[in-house]
Amino acid sequence: MKHLLSSITFGSLFFLLNCNFTSPKYHLTLQEAEYRYETIENIKYNLDIQLSPKESFTGKVNIQFVGKKIRDLRLDYFQGEIKSIIFNDEPLNDFVYKNGQIQLPSDRLMIGNNTLSITFETPYAKTGNGLHKFVDPDDKETYIYSQFEAFHANKMFPCFDQPDLKANFQLQVTAPKNWKVISTTLPTSVNKNDNPDELTHNFPESKKISTYVFSLHAGPYQVWEDKFESIPLRLFVRKTLAKYVEPKDWFTFTKEGFAFFNSYFGIPYPFEKYDQIIVPEFNFGAMENVAAVTFSERFVSRASMTRSQRENLSDVVLHEMAHMWFGNLVTMKWWNGLWLNESFATYMASLAQAKNSEFQETWISFFEKMKQWAYEEDGFSTNHPVEAKVNDTEEAFTQFDGITYGKGASVLKQLVFFIGEESFQKGVQNYLRKYSYSNSTLHDFLKELEFVSGFSMKKWSKDWLETKGTNQITLTTVCANNHLYGKIVQSAPGPENKLRDHKTILGLYNFDKTNKQLFYEQFSVVYSGRSSEAILEVKSCPDYILFNAEDHDFVIWNWSNVNKENLEYVLEFDSDPMRKLILWTDYFRQVSLANITFDEFKDSAISLYQKESDIKIKRWILSKLAGDNGNTYVTSRFWFPETKRNLHLDSLQNFILNELSKVKAGSDEQRYLLLSLIDSTYTETSQKRLYDVLENKLSFPGLKLDQDLRWNMIIKLSSLEKNRNKIQTIIDREKKLDPSSRGVNSSLAAEAIEPNAKVKEKWIQVLLNPKSSSYSSSSLRVVSYSLFPEYQKDIQLQFLDKYFDALDMFQHTDDENYLDAFAKSLSPDFCTDETLLILKKFTNNHPKLPAPVKKTLIKQIDSEKKCIQMKYKHKELISN
Repeated sequence: MKHLLSSITFGSLFFLLNCNFTSPKYHLTLQEAEYRYETIENIKYNLDIQLSPKESFTGKVNIQFVGKKIRDLRLDYFQGEIKSIIFNDEPLNDFVYKNGQIQLPSDRLMIGNNTLSITFETPYAKTGNGLHKFVDPDDKETYIYSQFEAFHANKMFPCFDQPDLKANFQLQVTAPKNWKVISTTLPTSVNKNDNPDELTHNFPESKKISTYVFSLHAGPYQVWEDKFESIPLRLFVRKTLAKYVEPKDWFTFTKEGFAFFNSYFGIPYPFEKYDQIIVPEFNFGAMENVAAVTFSERFVSRASMTRSQRENLSDVVLHEMAHMWFGNLVTMKWWNGLWLNESFATYMASLAQAKNSEFQETWISFFEKMKQWAYEEDGFSTNHPVEAKVNDTEEAFTQFDGITYGKGASVLKQLVFFIGEESFQKGVQNYLRKYSYSNSTLHDFLKELEFVSGFSMKKWSKDWLETKGTNQITLTTVCANNHLYGKIVQSAPGPENKLRDHKTILGLYNFDKTNKQLFYEQFSVVYSGRSSEAILEVKSCPDYILFNAEDHDFVIWNWSNVNKENLEYVLEFDSDPMRKLILWTDYFRQVSLANITFDEFKDSAISLYQKESDIKIKRWILSKLAGDNGNTYVTSRFWFPETKRNLHLDSLQNFILNELSKVKAGSDEQRYLLLSLIDSTYTETSQKRLYDVLENKLSFPGLKLDQDLRWNMIIKLSSLEKNRNKIQTIIDREKKLDPSSRGVNSSLAAEAIEPNAKVKEKWIQVLLNPKSSSYSSSSLRVVSYSLFPEYQKDIQLQFLDKYFDALDMFQHTDDENYLDAFAKSLSPDFCTDETLLILKKFTNNHPKLPAPVKKTLIKQIDSEKKCIQMKYKHKELISN
């Protein structure tokens, strides 16, 4: 013992003293996780859970583990009741339980085998984290599901809740007899007990997995069954939503995924079955629980799904399935390695779609969604390296962003372009085999890639994964005698950014305007450092050049001296939708950079929309023109005086109506156009028209007004209607027609969005006290995002003080999803110097805000600066 003490460093001694004598914090720090990892190993949980429709559930957990060192030991458990603890066969009566952790004293811990037996009672969650309870307003049935990432398993049961303390789980659940119970394994038996209204479900021991991917779901779910080879497949949804689910699509996408991943990874699916559970009030899109993936009900449409919706569902199914290998079989050691899960699953989902699905347009969707999310997030001052420093589990939540998902996946796509698909696949297979059922680090992953490819991964990792920021380039070309001289000048704006090695594709266009044709050729180009030059032999000197033509690179191309006529020629006559969408996106970026006005963009967009055939591009154009939130042509009109605004918005509505008169009946485009008509409704004329559509006085052949479309129109009309009698009658009518949870939430949104300060005051008070509210966090988020549309800033201004006071009262233990939604949805986005100053002052004076709130405020400061610049670009148009 003396020798042990003499070898403890000052830092370790300080940490031990700090653990013992300072008030414990709920969120787990990296230092605490490392300390606990060094203390215990070989963990097994045996859980016995008693579920009921009441407000809480009871349970008993027996934990076996091996002690490696004699130390005090933290056990995580948030806001439940501990009824008893037996530690190594003796009651522990004087334990400390505070701020979500139980301190297990070192004098009870043994080197070697240890046992803990804890009985507890935990309230069901209303937040979507922990074990969440939902009562279906349609049929009053109760549904239960778990959500544990990143640090929420301890909101269900006492555990050592960190990713590198993998464990085997054995589960026994007693539940009402009409409930199905779903977990990581298939039950070995379902038995009667003393209560004739209950059954006990016994599950065998799982393979070794992390706490955050263990799960429990229960309720009277509708189930469909299928099989891929020897893998049982099941799909669950609550009964009242079952009629809207197309199980054929779900199982088709699932089987396509297994066929691809089993081959690609070289390791057969490592678990015994594959369940997919569609759950209500889910905070995220989906979650990769081992063999029991949960999906948000947002993936269930009450109308026929568009191709885009089906493609998105396929993508998410494949993303979560990829996690079974990359995340569940092999798991990052700590949350700084979250990208190893999310970036990889994002990239692999698109690859699987491209190789083995009907959605060959997947890389266009990747560019449109993930890539743009990545560029946007990396442009904020809150950006971080892909491999980010994460100090604790509160910070871990803030890493679920466009850098971890979009940039990380884009960087992997760039790496594959460098080293080749075969080397990348081989490296991944070696990595998965080597670290199966254990944890890994960035170094472990890169080592396997370097071994098979011979490509130096250390510099690449330093540049692309461990340094934040996006490179920007300018391209200068001179052409003569069929030789094109090109110079790429690279910059690295922002703190800590650096110049990187890139590989890209240069696309060259030649025009035949007489015959309305164009010709295209392309060249691979590698560039690095401050400046790179090349001479290319071309068929003829190009009329137009496209940088990063197939989107392998991660870089922003700074345009200069844009020839609008040539740009529009390419956008009209190029037949490749990927190249066109890249150009459209770069063109719209000129608006956000305040190089051109929304009005200039709108003129091109409207002209070219009518000549475009690709539905993805058409939908994208409509979103930039008619969207009613974010930076769009419609939202920019609220910089203008009322008369001009109305004139511009009515003109846009006339364009949309004209397109609706020409579009194919029942097509996806018809639906997108109607949604754009709703979003751009504002003037009295357009409001009257929308009432006519809602009441079937104006119809469009082939377009069915499903219930969700009806609510969409009602919410918009409610946001504009000061005379409440008419709209309130409609809201009351629709509430009776649609008593579902979607109907309930839609009616709440329709109420909250009313242009009335007293109504806002009522809902602000509810939002300020979510724990005492009868509403779930999911319903409150719907309210918060509906409260202040773009054209109600005069009302929102009255509540700024209450907003900032609320942020000051929130605690670090409050639910991060709710904090994030509240801060984002109500943050002042007035596009004025005054609100920018207020945001800066508050943020600077409150350095200890919860991490999600702080990040949101800093991003809002950046967004206000950008908006002010864009608004200034329109100064002459506004005043003239």
